[in-house]
Amino acid sequence: MKKAIVVGGGMTGCTWAHLLSEKGWEVLLLEGDKILGGGCRTMHYGGHPYTFGPRHLFTDKAHIFEYYDKYVPQRRLAHYLLTYVERDQEFYSYPIHHDDIARMPDRDEVQAQLDNRGDPGAAKNFEEYWINSVGEILYDKFVRHYSKKMWQIEENTVLDDFKFDGKGVGLSEGSHEVRPDIFISYPISLGGWDDYVDMCASAENVEARTGVFVSEFDLNKPAVKVGEDWLECDLLVSTISPDIVLRHAYGELNYIGRDFIPIVLPCKQVIPDPTFFLHYAGQETYTRIVEYKKLTGYQSEQTLIGLEIPSTRNKLYPYPIKAEQARAQKYIDEIRSDKVLSVGRLGNYRYMDIGLVTDEALQKIDEI
Repeated sequence: MKKAIVVGGGMTGCTWAHLLSEKGWEVLLLEGDKILGGGCRTMHYGGHPYTFGPRHLFTDKAHIFEYYDKYVPQRRLAHYLLTYVERDQEFYSYPIHHDDIARMPDRDEVQAQLDNRGDPGAAKNFEEYWINSVGEILYDKFVRHYSKKMWQIEENTVLDDFKFDGKGVGLSEGSHEVRPDIFISYPISLGGWDDYVDMCASAENVEARTGVFVSEFDLNKPAVKVGEDWLECDLLVSTISPDIVLRHAYGELNYIGRDFIPIVLPCKQVIPDPTFFLHYAGQETYTRIVEYKKLTGYQSEQTLIGLEIPSTRNKLYPYPIKAEQARAQKYIDEIRSDKVLSVGRLGNYRYMDIGLVTDEALQKIDEI
């Protein structure tokens, strides 16, 4: 039986372990933390279940939704996001919606800028792209300060991969609802994604070890060093940042993370339906507030919100800067072979949510 080692036990690593086991591989899953699941693992505060960030499934691929619905039955969700604009003392839809302009105190100036927009395709950086898309005023209200605090940068002009989130394309019009072909969901079980992670770790021919630190990689054999032992395999799947695999040979890759503060409030609901999280686009220290019972379905006379503050204490978001992406690609090109894969959000140094990392795994598994 062929043997695979999967480094990293988040959703990406657990999915790979499960899919490889289904193809008859013997799999060793190694996770440095004491628990599997990464940011998708369900935690509790005051009895309320929550995850580190909302962690809902958002995909336009029916087979991805069906994959998860098979193993952890899903609850379909609406998806309405509001952004608080302090200068207007108002919440507006996000992505920016044309219907909200009429409610803005400076609507005439906003419309004049929209009527005289530049060409987003001619933009050289993130700031120009947004100004050319929606004008200076809307950019200032919704994007300027949010992006600067999100990435902890002085100016947004340093961001040159400016289609990072796909939302700087102008105004939304028509229905506020997400396209009907988008699947938005969260597990029905109060355990959230835990049942899926546990199923992957306990699959036939899978051995999961937690609290295990991989100190070195031999990409030729391939093999990994754990303690004093070298563990060899036929296939090595790395879900960790590629600069760690090659011991920062080309320098350390930059990421931004989050500090997370769970807060229980003495009321049944805080955020009006159907919205379940809020962005704050001004100079507040926090970027997002999530009300978790709207995702989890937890019933209580109280509610839990999660406050997210940009931080460098963890690695969650690769920077949308071409120089960083080029450096990451040097690592990835050196790592990848027919015996070694670098996968997932960190492994690709690219923003990938649950749907995207799963789609990558399902596609690549057929090539092995």
